[in-house]
Amino acid sequence: MTSSFNQPPVVERPTADTIETWLCEQLANSLNVAMETIDPDIPFDSYGLDSAEAIGLSGDLEDWLQQKVSPTLLYDYPTVAALAEYLAARSLPQE
Repeated sequence: MTSSFNQPPVVERPTADTIETWLCEQLANSLNVAMETIDPDIPFDSYGLDSAEAIGLSGDLEDWLQQKVSPTLLYDYPTVAALAEYLAARSLPQE
């Protein structure tokens, strides 16, 4: 299995679907569950994601997107789908 941590950073503006898939992969890896068990419409806290994991996930997301991602966004946008939509809407192409 190829880890998405080895994937190159995003260069083009990512879609909400791309971000959602990435988030589901990372959440599944963190929880040691199959990606198919992650429902994008279920709140992060339903998966038992603690603050340390939220900080780690936001840091990985920041590295992948190459833009600042506050750990509080996981609380402001409490589902994978909501966070992905928000990030896709604010993402700007790299120059």
